Amino acid sequence: MAFIPQAGIQTDEALFAHGIYDTADLTHSIIIFHNRFPLMLMSYIGALKSWLYMPIFRVWRPSAASTRIPVILAGGLTIWLFSLLLRRLSGDRAAVIGLALLCTDTSFLLTTCFDWGPVVLQHLLAVSGILCIVCFHQQNKLRFLAAGFFLFGLGIWDKALFAWLLGGMGVATLLVLPSQLRKHFNLRNVATVLVAFAMGAFPLIRYNVRQNLATFRDNAAWNADEIRIKTRVLTTTFSGQALFGYLVRDNTDGPPRQPGTPIGRLSVRLSELTDHPENGFLFYAFLVSFALTVWLWFTPVRKPILFFLTAGAIAWLQMLFGKNVGGSVHHTILLWPFPALIIAIAFAEASRRLGRAGVPLVAAAVLIVAGRDMMVTNEYFARMVRNGPGESFSEAIYPLSDFLRRVKAPVIYLDDWGMFDNLRLLDKGTLPLRVGNDPLSKPQLDADDRQEVLRRLAEADALFVGHPDGAELFPGVNAKLRAMAAEAGYSQNRVAAIPDRNGRIIFEVLRFVRPASGAGPT
Repeated sequence: MAFIPQAGIQTDEALFAHGIYDTADLTHSIIIFHNRFPLMLMSYIGALKSWLYMPIFRVWRPSAASTRIPVILAGGLTIWLFSLLLRRLSGDRAAVIGLALLCTDTSFLLTTCFDWGPVVLQHLLAVSGILCIVCFHQQNKLRFLAAGFFLFGLGIWDKALFAWLLGGMGVATLLVLPSQLRKHFNLRNVATVLVAFAMGAFPLIRYNVRQNLATFRDNAAWNADEIRIKTRVLTTTFSGQALFGYLVRDNTDGPPRQPGTPIGRLSVRLSELTDHPENGFLFYAFLVSFALTVWLWFTPVRKPILFFLTAGAIAWLQMLFGKNVGGSVHHTILLWPFPALIIAIAFAEASRRLGRAGVPLVAAAVLIVAGRDMMVTNEYFARMVRNGPGESFSEAIYPLSDFLRRVKAPVIYLDDWGMFDNLRLLDKGTLPLRVGNDPLSKPQLDADDRQEVLRRLAEADALFVGHPDGAELFPGVNAKLRAMAAEAGYSQNRVAAIPDRNGRIIFEVLRFVRPASGAGPT
């Protein structure tokens, strides 16, 4: 909760606003009683989060708090359901260990608070769905089977990458739990699975039936060129290091800000006392649990450990060899909370096998891992307080939104990435925003591209919003725009420069003055 006001809303964090405030050009929608409702925001991202936030935003104006508090609560619900799952799989001891690890996992906490993946619903639906399937296996009640696969269907509608986990769990079931599969494999159960899953995934199925499997055609591609990079992203996701330099700035231009609140001062002091830690110990705990599996091979926990190890490995292999996936934290974190679950089950069983020394040994190990993760999380907060958030999460988005609302321009072109969906969310779709980085972000502009840029320059009182030179997320867009404007005889006026809390200029608002009569663009 303390992180909420420290950072601006990132554009992908606000992607779901497209399904609430600007539904005209949705990837897929349905009209009910003359009203358009979103089904798909992109070919692989559904509108489930948009549906959940529609009633929230009716009573709570869009802001950092109204955007983040619901997903934080959803993350808390995931943690609670995770403890219930562990209790059913391995008892209370495993549940306590798993809670301690997941509640302090830096990457899990930060990607939950800043849900730019988006990943929060993926975690919630995966854990609740698995819990339902375990309840079905233990109690043989059909409603749990139906609920579990309905939740899995919602998961794949929310984000088609949920198929990674489903594929991993499917393979793990065949390899690790064949006898349990045979026990439950009958016509009634198969029909229940198909119907329940289809109900949850109906919007995605409808879209692909109408668009000739566009989800798979647009996104299913393979590439083995980034194995080393993706492996490092996985390990740094474990350690919590992956978001330094992205979510928060590692340093600042000029002197850092002094914390102005008690929690800020405490955080900075703890950061200094702990020597600014950047790496947690969760990956080492995972390696230990993997090694313990050999010792625990002939115990009841062998199958659950192997199941989640296999499911996680198959899911990650799909990221490893998938094109344009797996190279960022918001992909690798989709494997969570499997690591904490595996560690918890292995550590709990090992503590039982070690006799009287088992509990204090495992308790000490868990406290070290959890405590270190808490210090890493604190380091993120301390740097955010002093250095500010990373450029994509800059809090300058709020004064930019206020300024654009006041000037009432007829059209606003956003010439760089990172401003569209967050501005649309903050202003409830009222600003006349247009994508401006296309075609400026292209390496070379053809005649049609140049004509489009000149058409925009000719629009009366149009505003052009971007980042300062050298800070563009699409390098070179500023130079191209200025060069074309100068060539056509326009002069540039900087209407506003929007700084962040540290005084760095984050956004520039420009207007191009029309050339004299007869000197317009051709």
